[in-house]
Amino acid sequence: MQALIDKYLNEARENGVLISGVTPQVISGRGIGMVATRQLEKDEAIMTIPTEAIRSLHTIPHDVSMKLSPDMSIHGLLAAEIALHNNASQVWSQIIPTWEDFQNTVPLLWPEALQELLPAEAKSLLIKQKAKFEADWEAFRIGFPKQDRQSYLYAWFLVGTRTFFFDSPEMTLYPMHDRLSLLPVADLFNHSATGCEVSFRDEGYTIATDRHYDAGEEIFTSYGDHTNDFLLAEYGFILEHNPWDQICLDDLIIPKLSATQISALKEKGYSGEFMLHNESKKDDAIFIALRVLCSNVFNWQKFEDGDEDTGSSLAEGIALLPELLNEYKDRIAEAKTKIRKLSDGKEAQKSLLWKRWEQIETIVEGLLEMQW
Repeated sequence: MQALIDKYLNEARENGVLISGVTPQVISGRGIGMVATRQLEKDEAIMTIPTEAIRSLHTIPHDVSMKLSPDMSIHGLLAAEIALHNNASQVWSQIIPTWEDFQNTVPLLWPEALQELLPAEAKSLLIKQKAKFEADWEAFRIGFPKQDRQSYLYAWFLVGTRTFFFDSPEMTLYPMHDRLSLLPVADLFNHSATGCEVSFRDEGYTIATDRHYDAGEEIFTSYGDHTNDFLLAEYGFILEHNPWDQICLDDLIIPKLSATQISALKEKGYSGEFMLHNESKKDDAIFIALRVLCSNVFNWQKFEDGDEDTGSSLAEGIALLPELLNEYKDRIAEAKTKIRKLSDGKEAQKSLLWKRWEQIETIVEGLLEMQW
């Protein structure tokens, strides 16, 4: 593998990529990551990728884009290019995750019985993910009817898990989440809750250290302030320690709301994503939903300011939390029992899902000890 990595680095350097003080390296249990080759200081530029080396909307070959819908997402277009083997580096295709790697970790590729046991946030993200893929696949299938679904799905996940945000004038017609680019070598950084700064200017991308690093230490970038449910659904991994992690209580709160209460919440823009963590504030969506659940009269100004009202709805909503959290503990135990008994799915898939539920259980236990 190291010989392939070295060959890939040589190709990147020939395309103008500058690398200083770091190198990709195989890391046990986690594929390839970026490691410091010497002592690095904070704010030191360790990689620059010139605009000419970026692959994005402007580099999609005309013979590919002409056969696809003009409304196709950039995600879908980049996947089409990869699926048709028009990617710039054949070496790259030998060092990236395999189809089997994605099968083990990405919930979209799991059996339906396992998908049904995902936590609420991950399951909601999975539904949206399926819809996005199906739209892109339909456009690709029409343009290239001889291509198979699995090859395109594999390429689609490569794009989804390895791209960076890219803004340019031609990107303004696309939503923010779809302004994507593939960067040589930079896509080998693994994710951490905090990581190196990635910046873009007209001449290209620069990646600079966020702190001091010793030689041999792994260096990360951050994909964003995401929960482990998000990381699981979108990337196929979870962090051991994630300061951005929280739990979604939609499945517990929404069924308890009346039709009138649900309608009132939706009118104010609260249709779900009732998230709770140890730093949740009284004006967060979850407390607004709990106050609605306890109220006949909705004092939205008080609700959204996080202030108590004459009906004591804030105190009543907070008082519901222990009951909800204990109910969630029962559901966690039920989910873990079902995972253990399930015959469908690979052990790696079930192990990852089990670990996620154990993390959620730890969060719930911590929340039960809090004085809200």
